[in-house]
Amino acid sequence: MDDLGSYRVPREPEMGREVRLETRRSANRTALLALGGILLLCVCMCAGFALLLSQTGFNPLGDTAINLLGNEATATPRASAKGTPTLVPYGKSARSDNGLRVTVTAFMRPLAAEDVEIPDGQELALVTVRIDNSRTTGAPLKFDPEEFALVSPEGDHFAVNVGGITTGENLKAGEVNPGADVKGDLIFYVYSDVPDLQLAWTSADGKTRLFRLTR
Repeated sequence: MDDLGSYRVPREPEMGREVRLETRRSANRTALLALGGILLLCVCMCAGFALLLSQTGFNPLGDTAINLLGNEATATPRASAKGTPTLVPYGKSARSDNGLRVTVTAFMRPLAAEDVEIPDGQELALVTVRIDNSRTTGAPLKFDPEEFALVSPEGDHFAVNVGGITTGENLKAGEVNPGADVKGDLIFYVYSDVPDLQLAWTSADGKTRLFRLTR
């Protein structure tokens, strides 16, 4: 008969261990909930502070946008649209602030010229304009052909040719009385490979108008 004295009785699991684990989990959950509540409170306080600053107009960061909610910062527009050229449709007139009005009446490109040496890759262009004083009273209004230039959307700029080639009716600097008008030609050297040209008129008010020369 075997000696059972040395046989070890299997150890039974401790009673109540599962209860202790549940108690510990409950305590951890409570701590996490408390921490989450504190973080949420901090976020709400920061958002409220940012809203208060935006309402009062005070921003200690200067032009830097306050961005606590993840939105992209937007810069305050500062540029003025005053310097943006105004596009004038084909056949229409443009009027400056002082009452001077310009109308394009003809456009020719290339302009045929005799006894004129034209550099390789260039050609002549002619624009005929009518300038009138739309006012009925007041002093005469001054104008100058050098207020005009030919430009392209790609940034090419061609100054008017003054005192060189003439058609006999070239526009010259002068003034126009109220209710009167003058007419003259503007001649330009342009590059032959520039496909699209517009007449730019920078008037005495500092604004630029772009006349479309083709339909």
